[in-house]
Amino acid sequence: MNTSTKWLVRLGPQEWSRYTYARPSGDPLHLIGSVKRGLQVGALGVTREKQYVQVVGDFVTPLNSSQLARAIAKEQARDPYGAQHLVRAAPAPVVTIKRRRVPIAA
Repeated sequence: MNTSTKWLVRLGPQEWSRYTYARPSGDPLHLIGSVKRGLQVGALGVTREKQYVQVVGDFVTPLNSSQLARAIAKEQARDPYGAQHLVRAAPAPVVTIKRRRVPIAA
């Protein structure tokens, strides 16, 4: 793999949900977004020991924490609110059912 390729980090639940499932509260892994470097793609998580990991399904791969810390800081500087401000609840659509007029044969 080309080591000059930089990590691309995107934060938010809509990012990590593509690669793995939600973890229950109290789980040692906290999911924060997605991470990509070349062909290496997956959810980005942090363990209790503050180690960054890449998660794809149930497979967890440790990542270089110093490189990821810089990539996360760069993403937060680009979008200080994270991707969370983009997710808004849409109002439910209004459905109107109209009765048909049926001609009565005389």
